[in-house]
Amino acid sequence: MKTSSSVLYTVVFFIIVILLPSGRVSGAEYHGLVSMDDYYSDDSSSTNDFHLLTSRLRLDAEKLNKAGNIAFHFEGRQRSNLGSSDYSSSSRNERIDILNLEYTGKGKVYMAAGRLWPKEMYVERVDGINLVRQWSNSGIGFFAGVKPDPYTQGFNSNYTAGGAYYYLHKKNGSANFAFTHNGYKGKTDRQYLYGQTSYFPSTKISLFGTMTADIDQTTKDISLSNAIVELSYRPDYWKGLTVGYNYFRAIRFYQSMDFDLDTNQQQSYYIQGDYRLTDKYSLYGRFNLQTLNYNSFEQQLMSSTTYQIGFRNDNLLNSRISMDLNTTKADSYGSRYDTYEIQFSRYFNDVLQLNLHSAYLQSTSDITNYTDSTITYDLSGYYSISRMWNVSLSYQGINAKDYNTNTISSRISYKF
Repeated sequence: MKTSSSVLYTVVFFIIVILLPSGRVSGAEYHGLVSMDDYYSDDSSSTNDFHLLTSRLRLDAEKLNKAGNIAFHFEGRQRSNLGSSDYSSSSRNERIDILNLEYTGKGKVYMAAGRLWPKEMYVERVDGINLVRQWSNSGIGFFAGVKPDPYTQGFNSNYTAGGAYYYLHKKNGSANFAFTHNGYKGKTDRQYLYGQTSYFPSTKISLFGTMTADIDQTTKDISLSNAIVELSYRPDYWKGLTVGYNYFRAIRFYQSMDFDLDTNQQQSYYIQGDYRLTDKYSLYGRFNLQTLNYNSFEQQLMSSTTYQIGFRNDNLLNSRISMDLNTTKADSYGSRYDTYEIQFSRYFNDVLQLNLHSAYLQSTSDITNYTDSTITYDLSGYYSISRMWNVSLSYQGINAKDYNTNTISSRISYKF
């Protein structure tokens, strides 16, 4: 069963009409954001341009009853194509990200119904319910429902999701753990374990980690799907060091996928640091080593190394202009590229920010012997008209050997 997202917008409109009078009676509080984004891109290598207008609405209505423990949440967007009639996309022009009613008991019980992410555990989004038993710094939750269509984000009863989770918050860290079951047409599509933790043993050291492990529906073995581990050390204001590891592998759905999936892995190790020379000047750098274990790749194409070094100035020549100058050198899976970037930024009276960015990239493919040079330049501005109104405008130009691209984007938003 499928329903159009436009129908949900109509439902939201009537809910808001119903809720507004309750605000005058019970003292409900309303917060949210309304924005309009305009995006235009002209590419010389394409016969068509892209011109999209996207409106967004976020509404949080709280204290809808006398006890103040009922709330309503909504986030949605609608996109309009103002450019070529040949433009097409697999995702719908209307999308509902959040639409739910929420009840918070006397510090112990939490319930939500509608389109939601589970409380304290953003592993799945469901059109269903979420129940949580809460304590002072921890909780156990359960969620179940229909999963939004992964291609259109519309309602689709073929997809289901459910699971259980536990979360813990301490002064020096937090942790989340979950088990999730995905179904498709009544059969198991995917099952996985998820965990995330952050730990701050001191003000100088921080540790972050997250992992997902999938259950093979054929062998019932458990194997790692992705993981991120990052350790940061900042002994003082002047210097800092971070080391990290990433692991990614394609996720398999056993019922809703009708094609074979290459589940080989990708790993990366990185180290980055910064050192402040004075109050205004600092150096930074990063090294990244990435490996691909794909059966279809030749051995010499399975690794990538990236080096970056940069220089920052927070107040260039006492002009209140911030400058960032950096260069990147990469040897990446059979190709090489060098990038040189410079960026300037300045605030005016704490209401206007202007940014100027330019980059030069030279790339060479060892496989095809193709060489290209690309120049990118960006100019953007952000202006706070008032505490509630903000506008932004940006232009980006790209000049390459075989194409030129011009992109203009703007946004106006109202926060209430």
